[in-house]
Amino acid sequence: MITLNIPESGDAPLFEAILEPTVTAVDKLVKNKDMGEGEISTFRSRKNKIAVGVPYYENLISRLVEENKEIPHEIKQMMANYDFHFVALSCSFLPDRDCKFVWASFGVDLRTRSKYGEPYEEKPIVYDMAPSEVLSEIKYSRKVNFSPEGKLSLGVVNMGMRVIDIETEKECIIHEPQIFAYGIGRSKVAWHFKTTKEKGIWGNKGGLLLIVKAPKNSKIKGRFLLGAEVEFNIGKWIPIPLSKRADKVVDDEYDLSG
Repeated sequence: MITLNIPESGDAPLFEAILEPTVTAVDKLVKNKDMGEGEISTFRSRKNKIAVGVPYYENLISRLVEENKEIPHEIKQMMANYDFHFVALSCSFLPDRDCKFVWASFGVDLRTRSKYGEPYEEKPIVYDMAPSEVLSEIKYSRKVNFSPEGKLSLGVVNMGMRVIDIETEKECIIHEPQIFAYGIGRSKVAWHFKTTKEKGIWGNKGGLLLIVKAPKNSKIKGRFLLGAEVEFNIGKWIPIPLSKRADKVVDDEYDLSG
């Protein structure tokens, strides 16, 4: 079994995107007699942000060979034609005042290119991803195991009722709102976050892990897919879907392999 360390995200994000309501959503608000034009204008001035952290990635086969670890049988059968990559992603949510995220989607559309930048016809496939489902608060170690079956295995940390000191806290990743993963076995995957009565969606969300199978000697690129629903307070909470981006950085392709 190999242990992979999940690094902490740096201070500078890969990019930050401001999400805005779609034209359809605004049209519906205009027709809503409970909201005046001034309130709609006020909402549109709000800046609800999602930041994407700098990805961490490494070639999994190279790591196994370097550490003289046994390569899982399933992966060994595909090594002649495919590389396997470990990718750790993170994102952050920052709602504006009088706003709160009630649902959010953070995904990535994977592509493969040659070392010269030419696109491959064959797309990369997500061989495994974690976490797959979180229904309540979970703490797990930054040291994530890669099992003999070739799957990610999160080391869940049972903190019990004792006080967690600062040093111990740094060694853990904590997931709080509900999280559901979607897309394993495909080239387009996502994690969906849903607020609960106990926890909302804000701050840093790290430890979003992928094992990606890609054609031999290709480079993995990713285009991030962001969406959300925000509730805006005008004396009562009004839900607004957000998907339009106020900038183009989210439409670029980013490196997810060396």
